[in-house]
Amino acid sequence: MPKQIRMPKLSDTMEEGRLIAWRKKVGDAVKRGEVLAEIETDKADMEFEAYTEGTLAQIVVDAGATVPVGTLIAVLRLPGESEDAVAAAQGATTQPQTPAREPQAPAGQAPATAPPRPAPARAPAAPAPARPAAPAQPRAELPPPPPGERVIAHFAADDDRIRATPRARRLAEEKSIDLSEVTGSGPGGSILVADLESYLSQLEGQPPDSEGVRATPLALKMAGERGTDLEAVKGSGPGGRITKSDLLAYWKREHAHSKEREAVMVRGTLQLSQKRKALIRNMVRSKAEAPHFYIQMDVATEALRNLRDALNREAGEKRPRLTYTHLMLKAAALALERHPHVNATYRSEENDIALYDAINIGLAVDVQDELVAPTVKDCQGRTVWQLAEEANSLIQRARMRKLQPADYADGTFTISNLGMFGVDRFYAIITPPQSSILSVSAIAERPVVREGRIEIGQVTTLGLSVDHRVIDGVRAAQFLAEIKRLLEAPRELAQDGHALGS
Repeated sequence: MPKQIRMPKLSDTMEEGRLIAWRKKVGDAVKRGEVLAEIETDKADMEFEAYTEGTLAQIVVDAGATVPVGTLIAVLRLPGESEDAVAAAQGATTQPQTPAREPQAPAGQAPATAPPRPAPARAPAAPAPARPAAPAQPRAELPPPPPGERVIAHFAADDDRIRATPRARRLAEEKSIDLSEVTGSGPGGSILVADLESYLSQLEGQPPDSEGVRATPLALKMAGERGTDLEAVKGSGPGGRITKSDLLAYWKREHAHSKEREAVMVRGTLQLSQKRKALIRNMVRSKAEAPHFYIQMDVATEALRNLRDALNREAGEKRPRLTYTHLMLKAAALALERHPHVNATYRSEENDIALYDAINIGLAVDVQDELVAPTVKDCQGRTVWQLAEEANSLIQRARMRKLQPADYADGTFTISNLGMFGVDRFYAIITPPQSSILSVSAIAERPVVREGRIEIGQVTTLGLSVDHRVIDGVRAAQFLAEIKRLLEAPRELAQDGHALGS
């Protein structure tokens, strides 16, 4: 039977995928392990390999389309199968898969005899004389009501299914009353004339609002909830009052006008990539669930710059050229080792805080207008050179769009550096399920006070966004102070078993 190829689930969080390109066309032979298509997931652009040998018989989803996981995207004809088999299989997929079930006999009884099969078609016989139609069976009648006084009311339902007596409906039309605002006291909640008279009496005793606008109580409540200025609404109710129906009509017109204005103002639209959709979901989830709070500290960077330059001169071409980001990565790893309660997450289902064993630090990188955060794994105990090599490799693969889902997975902390763009200070949004993220701003000349004197120094501002469910203010301050100490006295960052200058 031909093999159905469906949109694969290429990451744990993938819900849909976009077919970037087909590497094979209809009629091409496909071997096991050959790349069949390129698919964009919420994590990366990935190559989808064929897991069955055969011939590509049909492409169901064209390149550029986005479909949910599990959607049929292609049909593969297996070796030895004919095109008729493919057509039959395709037809079978369009037919109902579950046959009608025979009625089951009750327990303890013999099964009912199967209905006879229809006899072969024969020549039509002479029509039988028409039989008189059977008389309709009478409907079951309800038992008669008990004797006594009865009230009989006839109701007419309007488009909103509001029940009202004919007299009440006529009075509502004469007085311009919105029946949806009146509570009925008749049988089944129907509106009676007495209900309308009581409603009108209530309106007459209601003064205008502070702006002199007259509206029904329900309209006033609705306008307050939506923040609508009633002066812009024309009333059609009793005495020119604004009613619920007037408000609904006004909102409908405003919505239509806003759509028209948007159509004029919008120049075009951008298609969201799967990674961008995942980022949006995560950021909304983070701000909705994690109670963020923020702290910041200024850090003097002269010593950090001197150390970086000295290490690069000493290493020459033997080792990767160190940057401020590499040194920040090492400082964060050391601080997380010394403050393990920051390297943690809140688990809502278990209602507890889980402490991570590994220190996996994500580096936020902007690649072709998309923000990604590949993760440097197991940072604990590693030298700044080892961290720099892995970070450089991840960033290079990110720029080539060659990252795999595993490269994003299992982050426990994130660093977001916007210093190269001249940003003075900012706070980043925590990446769930992590509990904090470090934001690094530009290094700039600023006036600083040293031993009672004002001097010009090289300073950057570090911001820490924290999930208050996991970390309190004191621990957050201690953690950020440790990063500041490591950056201002940075020789510890270069310790890798070889003394500086040896």
